[in-house]
Amino acid sequence: MSAEKKYDVFLSYSFQDRKWVEQFVSALHESGLSAWFDVANITLGDRWEDHIQKALRESTTLVVILSPNSMKSPWTFFELGAAVADKKRIIPVLTQEMDLRDIPVPLTRFQFLREPSPHEAGKRVAQVVLESKG
Repeated sequence: MSAEKKYDVFLSYSFQDRKWVEQFVSALHESGLSAWFDVANITLGDRWEDHIQKALRESTTLVVILSPNSMKSPWTFFELGAAVADKKRIIPVLTQEMDLRDIPVPLTRFQFLREPSPHEAGKRVAQVVLESKG
């Protein structure tokens, strides 16, 4: 039995990029999407690994925020692997210029968005997710 889809978007990112991601999430919410964002959805004393795994199962789309910081995070690769295994829509968002050879090969198979503005990136991702909802 598949998990109920509670979130439109699960955000995979590096904590070092939190300010950018907060603005991105704000744009998603303004567009009417529900987004799982660890800062907003995990509280003190929670077992964060359990929350991450549950939220991944309950999300329809994984948005991977690509930055030099996220490419150093093992959690980026865990979340990507879980999304691929669950056949989720995956939207990579490149927030700054990077050497494309630094991007994991599985992500290069998806059309990604290059957008330095978190607000514009959020609006563009929201548009795609909303169109897929019908």
